[in-house]
Amino acid sequence: MNLKYGLTQIFFFASVCAMMGYASNYLLGMGCSNSEIGITLALCSVIAVFLQPTLASIADRIETSKLNRMIQLILAITIVFSLILYFIPLPQMALLGCVVVVFSLTSSLMPLINALAFVFEKYGCKINFGLARGLGSGAYALTSMIIGYVVNAVDITIMPFAYILFNGLLYIVISTYHIGKAETEGVQSEKTEEAQASNQMSMFAFMMKYKGLVLFFAGFVCVYFAHTIINNFFIQVVTNVGGTDSDMGNAISLAAFLEIPIMFLFNKINTKIKITTLLRVSLLCFALKHLLTYLATNMFMVYAAQVLQMGAFALFTPAAVYYVNQLVSKEDMVKGQSLLTASQTLSGVFASLLGGILLDSIGVQTSLMIGAILSFVEIGRASCRERV
Repeated sequence: MNLKYGLTQIFFFASVCAMMGYASNYLLGMGCSNSEIGITLALCSVIAVFLQPTLASIADRIETSKLNRMIQLILAITIVFSLILYFIPLPQMALLGCVVVVFSLTSSLMPLINALAFVFEKYGCKINFGLARGLGSGAYALTSMIIGYVVNAVDITIMPFAYILFNGLLYIVISTYHIGKAETEGVQSEKTEEAQASNQMSMFAFMMKYKGLVLFFAGFVCVYFAHTIINNFFIQVVTNVGGTDSDMGNAISLAAFLEIPIMFLFNKINTKIKITTLLRVSLLCFALKHLLTYLATNMFMVYAAQVLQMGAFALFTPAAVYYVNQLVSKEDMVKGQSLLTASQTLSGVFASLLGGILLDSIGVQTSLMIGAILSFVEIGRASCRERV
């Protein structure tokens, strides 16, 4: 099961890299402006914000085998729309519509993919989430590097083929997940009335039950705002200092490769350092990374900023997942992971919409300065909250 889950993370994040990592490159190549790209990515995020909690509520109430089929259905839809993008010449509005469907559905899968690691534990299958997530980062790194060179050598229109390839492989892996009938019946018979009531809980009721967690999610949105501006419009950041598509791919790969050892070792790190301390360290690294990206005048400085990813995103991602799982009951696990991902997606709404407008109106440098300032403001806000 660890092998299967590792492959699930590998193909999922390879797909995410091809879509979100190269969204600006693809849409710029298809004739879109920065503002149009921002609006499109914001729309993807808005749809995902509503989809993620909805899917989580369904997932909490269904059997594991049906959860697998739900993931497969979502993947099948993304593959169909990716085939349309790749093989059929479309007017811009139709093209953007297909992109919205593919990107938003892929984003909506993240909480379900994360929750799978913990769902199977109740059947006696212990999953090493940090290891699997590290493999996902490795896949993101390799995919970014390869796509950067492929795009330079071929053409940006090759991107939908990557969506088809990685989602197709993910579909195959998910189809191999299987829990024996005896194990399933054993778990079903142990369900308590409290667990059944929790499965029927609405998202609003969940948020009222875990008010402290909602505050954490609010801070999560602020943390990811500047991070998402840089990620969504990274090609503009790179070209601003004289870089190319290949340079962008190398920079993303560097950051993703550096995530791997942190995520691999996260379980051991977590036994020695409190989750809340790890979250604070990652917050500081995020702010320093955003500041250095703003100050960058050449690709060397961009690469230096990317090195801080190992203390920022690499630490924050598994820490946030485990933090949520510590605060919520097992019956609310998928909902908790869904709201975590929805918070990340919501920051994508603001970053995509405002980022595109800022880039078109005030330029790359000033936009990065605003993101860096917001990062340090969030550090101050978090520190004040901690003292309170």
